[in-house]
Amino acid sequence: MPVKKKDTDRALVLLEEYCKKLRKPEEQQLKKAIRKVMSIFKSSLFQALLDIQEFYEVTLLNSQKSYEQKIEEANQVAEKWEKTTSAPDHENLQKNQEVI
Repeated sequence: MPVKKKDTDRALVLLEEYCKKLRKPEEQQLKKAIRKVMSIFKSSLFQALLDIQEFYEVTLLNSQKSYEQKIEEANQVAEKWEKTTSAPDHENLQKNQEVI
């Protein structure tokens, strides 16, 4: 069964609720480990992987979509992630130039 963004959002809610119940000192290591998992779910890499999987299943495997539609949707996904990843890179470049 494919994982969808709404499934990961729901999993994050459930994990957060579970963490709130962990109050005893001996439960703090478990709480810390769960928070690491939550951090991974929230990462841009994980979100990109979900987008790729969704794109593959919804677009590429859809035999009712033309190649032109698939090309257009592939370009849209690429643009989305170029915008997402280029902003931090640009900011880091500016910061590095300011230091020099």
